Amino acid sequence: MCKKLSMVFIICMLAFGLALPLSTTAKTSQPTEISDPTPHNQSELNFSITGKANNGNTETPGEWYSGETPPNLDPNNPVLLFVPGLNNVAQIFWTDNDMYQTAYDAGYQTAFIQLYDAGGASADMWDNGALLAGKIAEISDHFEGKKITVVAYSKGGVDTQTALTYYDAWRYVDNVITLSSPHHGSQLADLAYSSGAGWLANLLGAQGDGTYALQMGNMANFRSQIDNEPRAYHNHYYTLGGTSWGSVFSSTWFGGVYLSQYGANDGVVTAASSALPGGQQISIGDWNHTSIRSGITFPIFLPYLFNSTSYGSPTKQIMDIVDKNTPSFNHWVDGGPLNTDKANNITITVENDVNNLSLNLMTSNYLADIKLVSPSGKITTPTMKSTKLNDGIFLGAIQHVILLDKPESGEWSLQLTAKEKDAYLLVATFDSLTKLAYRSNTRIVETNEMIYQLQANSHSVEENSLKATYEITQSNNPSNKKNFTVQGTPNLSQLIPFHNRDEVYNITIDVEGRTKSGEKFKRTIIDSVYVK
Repeated sequence: MCKKLSMVFIICMLAFGLALPLSTTAKTSQPTEISDPTPHNQSELNFSITGKANNGNTETPGEWYSGETPPNLDPNNPVLLFVPGLNNVAQIFWTDNDMYQTAYDAGYQTAFIQLYDAGGASADMWDNGALLAGKIAEISDHFEGKKITVVAYSKGGVDTQTALTYYDAWRYVDNVITLSSPHHGSQLADLAYSSGAGWLANLLGAQGDGTYALQMGNMANFRSQIDNEPRAYHNHYYTLGGTSWGSVFSSTWFGGVYLSQYGANDGVVTAASSALPGGQQISIGDWNHTSIRSGITFPIFLPYLFNSTSYGSPTKQIMDIVDKNTPSFNHWVDGGPLNTDKANNITITVENDVNNLSLNLMTSNYLADIKLVSPSGKITTPTMKSTKLNDGIFLGAIQHVILLDKPESGEWSLQLTAKEKDAYLLVATFDSLTKLAYRSNTRIVETNEMIYQLQANSHSVEENSLKATYEITQSNNPSNKKNFTVQGTPNLSQLIPFHNRDEVYNITIDVEGRTKSGEKFKRTIIDSVYVK
């Protein structure tokens, strides 16, 4: 009996002893909750900036933060420096975002930077690049000369390449990961400087230096400069792009619908623009412009954080997504002031072959009332949701989305009642036959004039009914504008003269006419060029 009790005791003790290390292992494998990064007092800035617009931020440009040192730190790992984008602050990587936590759990030391955008006005890549370069050197000293890998979000990727190429920060950096960076610009920046968006953009402060820099024409000129620099690709660049717009009422939905005419996009940047000519596009995934900066993408770029992973050819899937970038010309854009003393009417022309119509309306404040009047006179309060945009070029705008299935043809009317003096921007997106077949893709003009190529689709429109009205505006001087009209022909091309050099010009073209069945239609094309 004693033997049996002794054996039972021994077996129990062995089982208990074996259980202890298992329990300890299970406990330490759980993620450790970490505190917010520690701010570091900025050194005196050598650069100053006067922004054109206010984005509402109140942080200190040049201030940077260091994250907690993980217990599983690999001393061979680089420090990860997270760089925010247009109108962003450093906190976007740890407030309502698990990117910081994910990097910590993976055993990486981290740092975060406030660029000029954090101080209240967006900056171009030159000012942000100069500031960032100085701070990279400071951060390198803090971490005793350890190599840095930059993880840059959105425009932060453009700022980073500028810092490394032009301001000698390349010497401190190993690799660069860019998360949906507009390396070729964003058509939303062109939209912000269009004739229709001007009223709302002024109220929102959407025409800051950073937005100006991201116009497609300006970025084409920037690429022509930087890609020929000897240090442009001294560091290895790995890029990610997204294809999701989020939910119908999210901050990225409006941009996604507008950019859909230019191909796959994440609501702010097209997949094509997220690729660098001298970098490697490692993934295009189901991310929107907000989710791509979260910890969900960390495992994707983890293998590229240090050393050199050899550049291979992009996969066929990636190339297919990027190449599908032929504009569909399916938008009509309108904008202007809203008065409070009466209802404001916006007339929307809908032709008979429209399967679906999306009305994306933006204002700077919530409206008192919105009514929709059909061509047959039926007045309804449309089913919709109004949300405030918390990111992107039109930061702070109130978005109203109305979706109509198989809308009645004719003239619809939006009746808007404003609570206070306001402005609106409306983008109507038509799912219908293509009315315009071709437009110019020139981004850089090296003479004092250009022929903007525009051709209508003769198979779906009455050629003699067509009229194209061009409005050409110098982006940084809206008072300098010219108008041209072409009509009665499917060739709607126009010779455009330019009187100023080294400037970006916005080109807004409103096209109207009739379909083969005699129905009225309207479309808008928005573009930009850089005149060297």
